[in-house]
Amino acid sequence: MLGLEKFFQELESHCPDKAVATFLNSKGECFVVDLIRESDKVKYGYDRHVKAMFKKEISQGCHPYGSLILRSFTGEIDRLTRLPYKELRGYILKSSADRLEFEKLSPEMLFACQNTDAKTGEPLPLEQSVRYC
Repeated sequence: MLGLEKFFQELESHCPDKAVATFLNSKGECFVVDLIRESDKVKYGYDRHVKAMFKKEISQGCHPYGSLILRSFTGEIDRLTRLPYKELRGYILKSSADRLEFEKLSPEMLFACQNTDAKTGEPLPLEQSVRYC
């Protein structure tokens, strides 16, 4: 699928050490994968087949759309909470025929999506030590 490798390169470029990718397909089903950097490569999950399964899930689950949140864990510690900072990135995925397109959400849009109750529209309690990228 065209564009799939480019999207995986995008994800891997934001995995300094560890990250978690949460994919939501068009049916509302989640697929969660740990990403672990090992020198110049990123390992997906804890089994050698997970990356292929993840690619297949994205390829088949974006008809016509899907979304993905990437949570990257940094080595920087928040002085107030003493927790590592987490960087959040959000993507809207669209596929047609054999092509995957992705659009990165702006930090402002991602903040609004992550901190608003989808059912009520009311604000949610803010998560600490998070950067919206």
